Amino acid sequence: MLSLHSLRAALAALALLAAPVMAQAPVPEASGSSSQVDADSTQHPHPDPLPEGEGGVGTAATSSDTATDAADAAERSDDEMMADSATPPPGFTGVYGQITDAQTKETLIEATVKVVTGGQKSVLTDIDGNYQLALPPGKYDLRVFYDVYEGRRITGVIVEQGKATKLDVQLSADAGAVQEVVVEARADRRAEGALLQERKKAAAVSDAISSQEIARTPDSSASDAVKRVVSVTVVDGRFMLLRGLGGRYSVTLLNGALLPSPEPDEPSVPLDLFPTSLLANLNVVKSYTSDLPGTFGGGTLLIETNTYPSKFEFKPRITFSGDSISTFQQRNTHPGSFLEALSFAGPDRQLPAGLPQNERMGSSASTWQSFPNIWSARRATALPNLGLGASMGDTLRFGNSRLGYLATVNYGHKESVRESEFARADMPVGELQAQDATRTLQGSEGSTLSALASVGYQFDRDNELTFFSLYTRGTDSTTFTSRGVNNGRSETFESTRLQFVSRALSFNQVRGFHRLNTLGDAELDWQANFSRVDRDEPDTRDTLYSDDLGTPTGKYAFPNQPNSGERFFGTLGETSTGGSASLTLPFSDVRVKAGGLAQVSFRDFQARRFRYLLTDTPVDTSLPPEELFASSHLGTSVRMRETTRGDDAYDAYLGVFAGFATADYKPVEPLRLVGGVRVEHSLQQLTAHSPFDTTSTGNTRANYLDVLPAFNAIYALRPDMNLRAGYSYTLARPTFRELAPFIFFDFVRRRNVSGNPELLETRIHNLDTRLEWFVGENEVLAASVFYKNFQSPIERILRYSGDMGFENADGANSYGVELEARASLGRLSPALSHFRAAANLTLIQSNIVLTDPEKLGAQTNSQRPMQGQSPYVINLNLGYDRPESGTEVALLYNVYGPRISEVGLNPLPDVYEQPFHRVDLSVSQKLGNDLQLKLTGSNLLDSAVVLDQGGITILKYRPGIAFSAALGWTL
Repeated sequence: MLSLHSLRAALAALALLAAPVMAQAPVPEASGSSSQVDADSTQHPHPDPLPEGEGGVGTAATSSDTATDAADAAERSDDEMMADSATPPPGFTGVYGQITDAQTKETLIEATVKVVTGGQKSVLTDIDGNYQLALPPGKYDLRVFYDVYEGRRITGVIVEQGKATKLDVQLSADAGAVQEVVVEARADRRAEGALLQERKKAAAVSDAISSQEIARTPDSSASDAVKRVVSVTVVDGRFMLLRGLGGRYSVTLLNGALLPSPEPDEPSVPLDLFPTSLLANLNVVKSYTSDLPGTFGGGTLLIETNTYPSKFEFKPRITFSGDSISTFQQRNTHPGSFLEALSFAGPDRQLPAGLPQNERMGSSASTWQSFPNIWSARRATALPNLGLGASMGDTLRFGNSRLGYLATVNYGHKESVRESEFARADMPVGELQAQDATRTLQGSEGSTLSALASVGYQFDRDNELTFFSLYTRGTDSTTFTSRGVNNGRSETFESTRLQFVSRALSFNQVRGFHRLNTLGDAELDWQANFSRVDRDEPDTRDTLYSDDLGTPTGKYAFPNQPNSGERFFGTLGETSTGGSASLTLPFSDVRVKAGGLAQVSFRDFQARRFRYLLTDTPVDTSLPPEELFASSHLGTSVRMRETTRGDDAYDAYLGVFAGFATADYKPVEPLRLVGGVRVEHSLQQLTAHSPFDTTSTGNTRANYLDVLPAFNAIYALRPDMNLRAGYSYTLARPTFRELAPFIFFDFVRRRNVSGNPELLETRIHNLDTRLEWFVGENEVLAASVFYKNFQSPIERILRYSGDMGFENADGANSYGVELEARASLGRLSPALSHFRAAANLTLIQSNIVLTDPEKLGAQTNSQRPMQGQSPYVINLNLGYDRPESGTEVALLYNVYGPRISEVGLNPLPDVYEQPFHRVDLSVSQKLGNDLQLKLTGSNLLDSAVVLDQGGITILKYRPGIAFSAALGWTL
């Protein structure tokens, strides 16, 4: 556990990082010192709208002196108008710099820099206000102009061969221009600065990480990257917790559409399905607005994927990686087909073709013999991991229309080893002791395959249509071998599990944007989506052999008991379809938005189980399983029995239908009020039945109509500083399995679970406040405080039998503080201008109350933190960026506080997952103009995952020090 001294040190680090920013307001560089800058009264209208990454759309009412410049702009080609990058390459000859607002210091998108004497050429600034103008050696006069700003003329700019002349210009607003201005811009949302600008102007409290930031880390999937966001933690390497809340309290939207989960017992979407190369950004919304789904507790994760680039690009990538525990070490494995290397299950894992599909397996020995007779682990050498990827995209221009496309494909193959130590805490003589000491060796082999396609057509500035399709799948082939003691049975044992799991997600979406000029430039946004998730677990095999602990025979024998000689087949599929639309009406003093959503999901689950049993015919039970279950013994000494339950299948339905209205109003210039209400109707139905008969063996139905108000206030203390406050009333729904009125088997945790059809929705009061100061283009200081009150939260209840159930607790509270700082260290000294630093700290306290003895069940503590809640989360990031040499270095640190992994059974204490201190290093180097090499190291402290129960370590393993090398081309 992190000590109080360490927490104080972390707070001190945040204070030190913020101190130079507080002491020095941002001072942009002056305009070029070698040139004379004069005011020029000319303004320039924006050109036609451009796709993302190319600038944006703009309309403005300006003074009448624009005709000449407008004509000049019309003559320029698209290639001339686009700035290439912020920093010129080595040997560049010309002028470059940044255009900003003289008062607010904000960068100006698509400002024009034009040569007026000495040549005929011009460019537009990019999303960060940067421009790059290639010119032959000579002396030039330039003009810089922008909508409703006073133009400026710079004379006597000297350009020398092989040298880049830097020229930063500040423009002042034109007092004579009309004050009513509408400026629209679609930023490159992959950039850190663009996300900060969006965050500053957002209606809700939010935090985000861009693909630009992700590229500086060793993170390979969304589950790795999202933990860099303030107050986010990840459980099991896949599932996200926002402010300590996960599962039903966190919703994931992909490009604005709800995503279903492929996990049978977990409502959260596993984020390891999304490679970071597909991501434009990850945005976490922490205060509710009525246009979001009503399921909102910890927050909502918005995943935005990459869209088409402004010019043609083709980027292949190759990555090799490994770790200190696995690579070139011996690992457990079991045979599989070649298809599994491509992330598809092989046909030999499926149920035998001769097995009856609509009835239980019979007593025919020939049917039993049709199952593959593979049970023992093999050994192999773990090879380095491989990653391959490529993306291609472009924007084609047809007059005022644009056609953009992007196609991306990724493949990954990974092999790993994990050595774990297990124990069980017990009180056999009134004192807590470690029992059942076990060592497990786990070998894994996994493959991932993903593809993305996006096509967008912009008919004109008022109409745009986009089609998006994503397919991603992954497989995990895992082989466990365990050896240990079972004190309860007074025996030693050896066990093996062969398991293969595949998960797949297919997501398709059509989006449209239309500006309705007949309604005063009202905006209509709509989307329709169709998705499918699948999870397949074919032929998981378990064997266990034991020997007497007191009088050992020296031979491990097959026992006639559960968990040995078992096979399991399970499939889950869920289809989801729906759409949403919203209409935004911009009135003179208020912006009104109204819309609706309809989303329906259909889930089907089916499982079959089989078990090998000894008969009365004698047989040597010490034989290995391949010999014991051989054809010669099946039907004589050993028989098979199908143990599938009568409720091992179910069909489920969830329909959500909602309408909302929100108003964005500025009563006075510094104050912005955003209020709205959402009315959401939901219907959940679940019908359990046998895999062989659709006749219902149990069903449940939950029908709700919820009214969800939301209010946010933003007060601009100054143009770059916001004070925010928000209140909302939201909900969390029980999952299908939690509502089921019957006992079913938890195939992941291997225990019985009883559902509860009497469960109520959880209702949540949310309060948020934040003070944020955007001190520079990529710099921010922020402090947040939040409070949540839960009515009838749903908790896992452990029964005295060891089975699990669900109950509504009496209530719960959660409150916390978030601190964040990002700054350039150039504020301390010019010598540190290439260094940047970032830090964030989250402190959270929560408590849940269970006073009803029936609801408390066998749990030891009636008052405790919420399950999965960490009391603190810390992220530190120190970066070095030298554009001249193409070098980037990032050193990162992440730690979360101790959190309850399993609630303790009376009288045993709760099981806590201990803090994991993670240090990562990433080094990226450009090799010429087209190649980039990236080297990374993760978990450099070689930290271990530890679960502790009352001072006894019940699980411990080391993931190892990971490393990778990636080479990318831009062609």
